[in-house]
Order: sequence, then C-alpha cells, then structure tokens
Amino acid sequence: MDLDFINRSFDEAFEHIEFFFLAYVAALFVFWFQKKKDSRPVFVYPALFAFFTLCNPYFMLPLMDKINLAPRIRRIFWLLPVNLVLAFVIVTCIHRLSKRWQRLAAAFVFCAVIAFFGESQLSHMAPAENIYKIKDETIAVAEILDGHAPKGQPKSCAFADIQLLELRQYDPSIQNTIRRKDMADWPGSLDLSDPANVQKTLDEKNGRRILTMALYHGIPVEPAILGKYIQKFKIQYIILNNDKPLGTYFIESGCTEIGETEHYTVFAAPE
Repeated sequence: MDLDFINRSFDEAFEHIEFFFLAYVAALFVFWFQKKKDSRPVFVYPALFAFFTLCNPYFMLPLMDKINLAPRIRRIFWLLPVNLVLAFVIVTCIHRLSKRWQRLAAAFVFCAVIAFFGESQLSHMAPAENIYKIKDETIAVAEILDGHAPKGQPKSCAFADIQLLELRQYDPSIQNTIRRKDMADWPGSLDLSDPANVQKTLDEKNGRRILTMALYHGIPVEPAILGKYIQKFKIQYIILNNDKPLGTYFIESGCTEIGETEHYTVFAAPE
C-alpha cells in the first residue's frame, strides 16, 4: 500500500489552497451540528461516503489495480464539492443573521478572508505576460533547441518535467520521447529507492520508463543502456531539471551541454 502516492495526489489537488480544504471540513461540521437536519443528506453523508470509499486508499487502490485504473485514483480529490459546500455554508451563515448591517459585515469578512487566503494562488494562476501565455523559461529552452537544431527539422527530445509539456504549444516541432503518463503515473506504487525495483525496471527493458527513471527520478543507469535508448528513439536532445544532479553523468555519457536556463540544462545527445 503506497500511502505516499495518496499524499502526493492530495497535494496536487490542494496545493496552494489547503485552507479551503480545511474550511470544507469545517463546513461539514457546521452542517452536522446545526439544528436543521435537512443539510446532512445533501452535504455530510455524501462526504462521509466518499471519505470511506473513494478517498480510502485501503479500499480503492486494490479495486482500481484490478481494473487497471490505479493511477487515475489521483483524480478522486477533484470530485470533492469544495466550492459548492463553502458557498452554501457562507450563504447559510449570513442568512442566519437578523440585521442587515450584520449581513453586510459578515459578507465583507467572508470576502476578505477568501481574498487573503486565495492570494497565494494568484501568481500560480496568472498567465505569463508574453504573447504565448507560457513561461518565459519554456521559451528560453525552445530557443536553445532552435539555435542548435537544423532549421525546419523536428527536434527529438527526452525530458521528464510536466512543466515543459508546453514546449509543444510553443513549437510543435519539439517532440518528447517520454510520455506524460510515465511522468505523472509511473512508478505508482513501485518504490524506486529499492535497488531491486530499479533492477526490475531495467530487466523489463521499457525504454521510456528507464529514461523516466533517470530524468524524472534522478536514478542514473549505465551509460551503455542510456546510449542504447538514445539511439533506439533517435533522441537528439536531453533536457534535465537542475534539481536532478545528473549534469556530470550526462556529460560523461557523451552528451554535450548546449545551453542552460534557471531550472534546466539542455544537452545534445551523442551522435
């Protein structure tokens, strides 16, 4: 049972908005303890059912694994009706106040609290100011590739950072060998800190997963194995997140550094 996987899924769903999840739980308690019981079947009971079934890894992971949908369990947290419940509880609380000035004051307080705790999300949600509305660093990486590759030719790359998937949005000629599902869903419950699991991955000879293991998880493989899959997939460029201390490894494997941005280093693969 990989509870770390569940924790990562939860973080992905509520990153930057943890306060609103806590407020959602508090709202459920409000509906549970209020005198009128008609809100329980609408809000509380479905949430309890979800927590004990859909959001229960001990129940869902074995079930999803049997029908080959285990990686999609990360989406279960998106099903929680956080916005609906918070909106309803705010309206309920304001409606209970008898005087108009009290209602106006409460509405102002709720708006101020939402604005304050939602402020951390603004920079995350704001699109980039460039005309392409993607990160400036993504454009910088694309320009490094464009400055080195033959003009008008497809650029076969290997990168394992979901943030860089927008490279194709900027330049459709940039092709990635590693698939999104390998970045987001693999290894799932497989613990790659265990050398036995690393060897198992190598024995399976799944080239995309081996590349993902190196680029995404920072686990280097033998240079001969790396070279084999670079040649198999005709990879021309490797884009490494600088959080993975593998720059020297790729150079020793015959790659050539052709450019660097704040978070990424771009290598030309050996010919």
